[in-house]
Amino acid sequence: MHTLTLLVMLLLSPLEPPGGGKPSPATPLLEKGTELFKQGDTAGALKSFDAAAKADPADPRPFYLRGVALEKKGDASGAEAAYRKAVGMKADFAEAQNNLGALLQGKGNSAEAARAFEAAVHARPNYPEAQFNLGVARDAEGKVPEAVAAYREAVRQKPSDAAYRMNLGAALRKQGDVLGALTQLKEAARLAPKDALTWTNLGMLQSDAKDYEAAAVSLEKAVKLKDDSALAWNRLGRVALRRKQVDRAVEAAQRACKLEPKNAAYAADLCHALIEKRDTAAAVKECKTAVGLDPKNALASYELGKALSPRATARPPTRSWTASPPCPP
Repeated sequence: MHTLTLLVMLLLSPLEPPGGGKPSPATPLLEKGTELFKQGDTAGALKSFDAAAKADPADPRPFYLRGVALEKKGDASGAEAAYRKAVGMKADFAEAQNNLGALLQGKGNSAEAARAFEAAVHARPNYPEAQFNLGVARDAEGKVPEAVAAYREAVRQKPSDAAYRMNLGAALRKQGDVLGALTQLKEAARLAPKDALTWTNLGMLQSDAKDYEAAAVSLEKAVKLKDDSALAWNRLGRVALRRKQVDRAVEAAQRACKLEPKNAAYAADLCHALIEKRDTAAAVKECKTAVGLDPKNALASYELGKALSPRATARPPTRSWTASPPCPP
């Protein structure tokens, strides 16, 4: 299943001075820079934040806000350095730890990202964005139970967020808790009825649970909302075959292949659908395409052998999907 990997970023923090609320000469400059940032003047904001850092060298807020502005500018390395400076000055700076973790996760450094997110939630326990991000990092590390725990806490703190529920559902599915996963994904779809990825994940899970009628409804919604989702079209094709709707299966599989022509698994699924339609010539062509894209794709080789078999045209138009090797994920 596919989860959200885009991390929630808190762009601006409350401008509360450090040191027990004592006035800081940096505050007016930070307020000015923040207003410039909101107006889209990133260069002007950076000048104000730099001036604030000089006005009060002990205040970590200018470095955090400088990181935010540099991210907006596309300078990820500069933003990372600024966030590191901020958390070096104040380890319990939750927003800076969260944004630092997001940058690290974007670089694929999940372990260090998780440590930053943990620092953020330790500093501010009621911080659902950081809890969610911690779940993403733990998920990427393969630490599914820890990811589930983080996602659950994010959902507890912000139950109306569909993205949190979708990721929790996907993680629960990895643990084998299909019922729990369905509960979360159905609620996510209710909360975000126009989100195609949620409907795609729900449809895939319903298919896993062998509720093909419900899966077809969810996946049809997904492709209607986002008709350029190769994944949704591919899974819709598989479900259509389960429902013995061969023409719809071929149509959906063809859409998936058109959107991702270099995906060997999708080409193999199209070959399979064409065999079910008894269109042997087209099936052979697609299977050869799949094998050419990935010679190690077992399903493609298996289907190609069937398509080339002299008995291929004598086969009945439908057969049990489970008679073939498992489909690639």
